[in-house]
Amino acid sequence: MPHDKKSDEQKTSHALDSVIVFEGSGTTAEIEALGIQAVLEAEGIRVALGGETSFPSLPWTVGVSKADAPRALEVIAEAKKAGPKAAAEAEAEQERSQN
Repeated sequence: MPHDKKSDEQKTSHALDSVIVFEGSGTTAEIEALGIQAVLEAEGIRVALGGETSFPSLPWTVGVSKADAPRALEVIAEAKKAGPKAAAEAEAEQERSQN
């Protein structure tokens, strides 16, 4: 089997470092973070969610591995461009596929 240098690079510690792709605070930050988490996970991107419901003044964050960050930012931009209607349709489609 040939040696895949790119695959090795994505497995290194630096490629797996967490990068924040969303940070928000305020009354809608938790919902935004959860929505971004759902969109990224639907695209196969693993997510680390950070935040505290008990302290709404603290920020909510969504982190991904450094290797996944460019794709995650692209997915988030596409989702924002598509708007809430597309998000609702995608969620409904995901629920249908799970049943």
